[in-house]
Amino acid sequence: MSQKIEPITPEKESALKDIVHLAKHHHITLDEISRAFANASAQTSKPSPSVLSQLFGYIGGIFVFAGIGVFISMYWDDFGSAARVLVTLGTGFAAFIMALVCLTDKRYERAATPLFLIAALLQPTGILVMLNEYSSGGDARHGLLFMATYMLIQQAATFWAKQRTVLAFSAILFGCIFFANIFDIWDMNEELIGIVIGFSLICVAYALNQSRHLSIAPFWYFVGSAILMWSVFEAVEKTPLEIIYLGLAALLIFLSTTVRSRALLAVGTLSMLAYIGYFTAKHFANTLGWPIALVIIGIALIGMSAFAVKLNNQYIKK
Repeated sequence: MSQKIEPITPEKESALKDIVHLAKHHHITLDEISRAFANASAQTSKPSPSVLSQLFGYIGGIFVFAGIGVFISMYWDDFGSAARVLVTLGTGFAAFIMALVCLTDKRYERAATPLFLIAALLQPTGILVMLNEYSSGGDARHGLLFMATYMLIQQAATFWAKQRTVLAFSAILFGCIFFANIFDIWDMNEELIGIVIGFSLICVAYALNQSRHLSIAPFWYFVGSAILMWSVFEAVEKTPLEIIYLGLAALLIFLSTTVRSRALLAVGTLSMLAYIGYFTAKHFANTLGWPIALVIIGIALIGMSAFAVKLNNQYIKK
């Protein structure tokens, strides 16, 4: 008697597509997947050594950073200019070199991420301290641009060579600082700067979501869409083009179902609700229609929240 084959549900089909996508990007073979399934039962009974080493690595990095911060704050006023630069920029660069060294040894590879984070915090601080101590004045934006340029080149080049997700995150961050400053120096409109950077971050997040660094894509989806919506609202507020903002919020909600992003869904939903509240407060406040408007807002909140949950369950969560 032949065994009955159960049909593949949409949920399973979507999960299989995700598995194939991850396997292709990480170059995982069928044999490696089979071995992982065979070892799964043994690994679930106790914490993985890699997880423990990563946990201790992050905790160790926090203690190191805390110790450095306390030491600097205690003796900052007693330091001279050279000492201030040394304890910030010098310590940050040393942490960066240590992180690179850790990548060469599998035993210490987990310590590289917290060291890269420490370096990404201390090096720009040290550069700004150096400029503050030794510069002869001028436009502060030029100093910030110098810092962002150096950090962007360092982090992007290291990411290109080492392919570490933490370096991708910091390179994008310093890239945003770089372009925001250079656009400001060129006297570009602030709303236009926000629109360009916000849209660019959404595109970057989409590229990240298709790569092995997809873990940081939700954050940049959220930041990019929030900057975009805020800038568009500032640009169209109190003009006949306000409807563009509402349309863009709807477009974000639609886009969230296409790229399967909860961050875009959240920003799009909150933006639409915020505009409904803003519109009703602007046109119905201090009138007899205001209580009715409040009831309408409440119904809209309930309806939009239910709609967002439905979209999440039907198109994103699956």
